[in-house]
Amino acid sequence: MTDAAPRRHRIGFFLLVAGRAIVRAAPAGRALDLALALALLTCAIASGITFFGEARSLWPPLVAGASALVLLGGLCVRRLTPTVAVAVFGMGLGCAALMTVFAVTSGFEQELTLRLSQVNGHILLTKYGLDFYEYEEIADRWVADPRVRAASPFAFSMAAIVPVRVGEGGEVSHTQDSSARPSVVIGKGLDPARAEALTGLTRVLASGGVSALRPSDLRQRPGIALGVDLARRLGVARGDLVRLVIPAALGGERGDVSSPPRHAVFEVLDEVNSGVSDLDGSLALVHLTAGQAMFFGKKRVTGIEFELHDPRDAAAVADEMMAGLDTNLFRATTWEQQSASTLAGLRQIRAVVALVLGLLELVAGSALVASLLLLVRRKQVEIASMVAIGADARAVFWIFESVGLVAGVVGAAAGVVLGQLLCALLAAYRYPLQDDVYPIDHLPVALAPADVLLPALGAVLICALVSGPVAAWAARQPVLEGLRR
Repeated sequence: MTDAAPRRHRIGFFLLVAGRAIVRAAPAGRALDLALALALLTCAIASGITFFGEARSLWPPLVAGASALVLLGGLCVRRLTPTVAVAVFGMGLGCAALMTVFAVTSGFEQELTLRLSQVNGHILLTKYGLDFYEYEEIADRWVADPRVRAASPFAFSMAAIVPVRVGEGGEVSHTQDSSARPSVVIGKGLDPARAEALTGLTRVLASGGVSALRPSDLRQRPGIALGVDLARRLGVARGDLVRLVIPAALGGERGDVSSPPRHAVFEVLDEVNSGVSDLDGSLALVHLTAGQAMFFGKKRVTGIEFELHDPRDAAAVADEMMAGLDTNLFRATTWEQQSASTLAGLRQIRAVVALVLGLLELVAGSALVASLLLLVRRKQVEIASMVAIGADARAVFWIFESVGLVAGVVGAAAGVVLGQLLCALLAAYRYPLQDDVYPIDHLPVALAPADVLLPALGAVLICALVSGPVAAWAARQPVLEGLRR
């Protein structure tokens, strides 16, 4: 305890001297500083109000946020020495840019994997060959596992779809609208009794349920749910009819490919809005029995999709699943494996962009070096005076090292505030993306604690590292030369 108090006093002394070194002498017009601070607070509040309010225009919060940034810069210039203010401002911009990049890449990764798992589940169990008939037994066995929320068999096939019209006599014919051309779709048959437990699937259906996947009977046609972009491209809405066509070559049979294709007329009863452009533009969901009849002509399935309570259990559950099955016949893939290439590409982009934008912080660090060198030249008399009254070289070193640390902390704090503002704006206004380029229709943002801490700690670390050589040089300044001045 006897050494703790002197150590605290020493640290406080270092910070006090460092603060006095980077803060300008009190400029004239304290009322102006107060006005700038009040205007900064007002702009920040206005940005928050327009941000969370009902106004959906991007300009009010953007102008308010930019005004707050300009006012913050004005306060830094008035209260800090010019060279230190430039370094702090550059460090803040670099920190904010890194935060925004991390938030966007993290959001893109989370949103893409979430939306893909909503349609395909967390685990897909498929069987090699064309004889997956024991799906009911496997699904019943694993749905009893407490980690599994739902198990839903599915039938899958590529198909062609075209809108049709009903004539006066009730006969069905192809539409005469020349703009509505046949489209190639991903056909998927599901059992509503099992699929209704798939929370991810019900979340992407416009009706919020799977009632649209009705089977065919004598009184009504089978139902179909189309992706929102696919329905828009076909020019159909709920209640309209479409014809689904399966060429014989895609039916999974080894017979004559010249045999007539299988086709049926479905009534559009729902739309799928997953947010993934590829799925919304090509997915068609039907009842499992209709899919089996159309795709295969037999009562078999393509596989079983499993939804778990915790997606992180996917790998463990898949391993246990394969332990009880013949690995030569079955294959279990998790949602991470299904999106492995996409996730790897995102992580590479994240690393490259972070490296490039990290140069902003290095440039700000070089500005800090220049400001510290100038500060040492200007404070040689003060350095010599402190040494003359008993300060050693280590004390002088830590004083100038503290200057760099204080500048890094202030810059990191400004960068965190600015980065959160940018991320909040992007999240609120859902910046649109081109459907033909990106698989998601808007720019997602997910700001994790690590996305805030890494840029901030990086800014402080860079300032500490670049300040070290300058602080060591200041500690070696000749005392007599300083006293002569």
